[in-house]
Amino acid sequence: MKTNILLETGTNELEIIEYLLNYPDTDGSIKTQSFGINVAKVREIMNLPEITELPNQPPNVKGIFNLRNRIIPVIDLGLSLFNYTDPNTYKKLIVTEFNNNQFGFIVSDVKRIYRFSWMQVEAPDIINDFSTDQASIIGIIKTEDKNILLADVEKIIAEINPTLGLEVAREDIMKAEEIKKLTAQDITVVTAEDSPTIRKMITGRLNLAGFKIQAFNDGLSAWNYLEDVAKKVEAGEDLSKYVNLVITDVEMPQMDGFTLTKNIKTNKTLQSLPVIIFSSIVSEEVAHKGASVGADMQLTKPQVSILLDSINKLLGL
Repeated sequence: MKTNILLETGTNELEIIEYLLNYPDTDGSIKTQSFGINVAKVREIMNLPEITELPNQPPNVKGIFNLRNRIIPVIDLGLSLFNYTDPNTYKKLIVTEFNNNQFGFIVSDVKRIYRFSWMQVEAPDIINDFSTDQASIIGIIKTEDKNILLADVEKIIAEINPTLGLEVAREDIMKAEEIKKLTAQDITVVTAEDSPTIRKMITGRLNLAGFKIQAFNDGLSAWNYLEDVAKKVEAGEDLSKYVNLVITDVEMPQMDGFTLTKNIKTNKTLQSLPVIIFSSIVSEEVAHKGASVGADMQLTKPQVSILLDSINKLLGL
């Protein structure tokens, strides 16, 4: 799985592992749906190991298992998404790492690796309204013979254990209130984030800190806005009137965060803008990718307090 894409940056491409989930149709028959997960999140794939059950857990948490002396929680993805547990004994476990934690996801089967452009990933606007935080599907890839869905696994984990997600913490509120005392001038932050849950969290924190927000649900929409801003600045207007800082996720339909950052940092009018990459896949292994496109800061998503500190530092408040 260590393919060339893991060494490339700013190509606006991704590699996904296709996995299958079985679920019952309305007539009682069993159907199969293809899903995809970013290769960057996957550590290994194995046959379903022996799982130790734990008491008083949500139904979709099947227990834990030991992987090279590390305890990994196991989540039934079919139960999480379809409220259905596949009764087949032959199942696969996808071991992932994101938000600085490892999780095992039970799936019906694993098929193959695909490489796509993010332009081929469509936001599911019909079922995933921009303002809702209930949707569990954040992208659809249409191929010749099927639709591959991208599930919001970060949202699933946050619902199981809010401390691993992005719930409001008292220290974040206090920090935001402190920053608000420092923001005497108008400061506008552009955010690019496809997950409604995380977008709502970021917007809430930044509003609390006194910032104005321009929120977009993919990198391309954010870039279109910034391109329009660049034209106004080139016509004589002040850049700070429209944007002072950009926060971007990496995994987004249409344009990923690395490409968005690269576009900003190679644009003579916009290159002075501070850019923070705020993503679940930020780690030591991929930090070089954000650095290569000029990101000023790279943070993994649970670090909300550090996000506020970073904004404070980059803006010199």
